[in-house]
Amino acid sequence: MIEIKEITWENFWQVVDLKPSESQGKYLPSISVFMSQAYVNLKLRYPDICFALFNESQPVGFTKIVYVPKNVEPYYFLENSYMIDAIMIDAKYQGRGYGKEALYQVLNYIESKPFGEADSIKLSCHDDNSVAINIYKKIGFYKTDKFSNKTEEFFIYSKDIKSTI
Repeated sequence: MIEIKEITWENFWQVVDLKPSESQGKYLPSISVFMSQAYVNLKLRYPDICFALFNESQPVGFTKIVYVPKNVEPYYFLENSYMIDAIMIDAKYQGRGYGKEALYQVLNYIESKPFGEADSIKLSCHDDNSVAINIYKKIGFYKTDKFSNKTEEFFIYSKDIKSTI
């Protein structure tokens, strides 16, 4: 069973060393980049948290969750939202159902509204990442917006927070 656990000094290097499959690597920066973004967000008082995803005692993945108040850059969402900024299962552990199970665990965590009230859960995905899109749609996410930054374009998928469980 997948569990969400805090990243500690005891598991830090194991978590940082996790890597997506080669085909999925083009969609994600490294975990150290995600953790650096979280640090900057925290310094700016922008609620953000990173977790390790464990199967028993083994870290198998990583997730990053951000609280995005309405009308705040860079997304300018119309409502307060939780953003699943990253969810990744290491290449060695893919194909075992861990990704879907991890997503359910993340949704359960968000349902507790750890950073405050919100109306929706959002995540971003490249349009050609069909594996991830299929999982997201099965769980009830739907495409809502397109987002571009300086280097890439991707779509925002959304889910009503009241319908997560």
